[in-house]
Amino acid sequence: MAKQNTFHFLCNLYNIFPPVGKYLSWRGKMISRYLASCGKNLKVASRVNIYDPSKLTIGDNVYIGYNTYIGGGNVELDDEVIIGPFVCIVAGNHTQKEGSYRFGKYEYGKIKIGRGTWLGAHTTITANVTIGQGCVVAANAVVTKDVPDFTMVGGVPAKFIKHTQ
Repeated sequence: MAKQNTFHFLCNLYNIFPPVGKYLSWRGKMISRYLASCGKNLKVASRVNIYDPSKLTIGDNVYIGYNTYIGGGNVELDDEVIIGPFVCIVAGNHTQKEGSYRFGKYEYGKIKIGRGTWLGAHTTITANVTIGQGCVVAANAVVTKDVPDFTMVGGVPAKFIKHTQ
């Protein structure tokens, strides 16, 4: 727990730097030390919240946008993933206990985002979803089901729009 507390302290400290230029790489280098694994050239904007960095795997040349939340279970971001601002990637769910979600146990799931995929601003990716490579998730979409390779989806819940290749 001390390692996770240190991670969150450092993330908050690094938020004093603007979300541009060399500071994106500085944040990426700091964060990469706490992840399950991380490739080269991670760039991270400010105010990113990674709930449990030990459950996050990141490939090469990934960009995580301003004010993104990642957590709730195991998350894998393949090479060249772009995450827009205000994205929510939650790989877990609450369950009910005696008719209430407040004290139900938490179920951990997983999310995989394929190589070269772009998650537009304000998108939400829910637990146990795989998004293939070369996909586009349109702004404000909520992805609740798997997305095949080279597909654009959008809407709530996200639906097929077109092929990207």
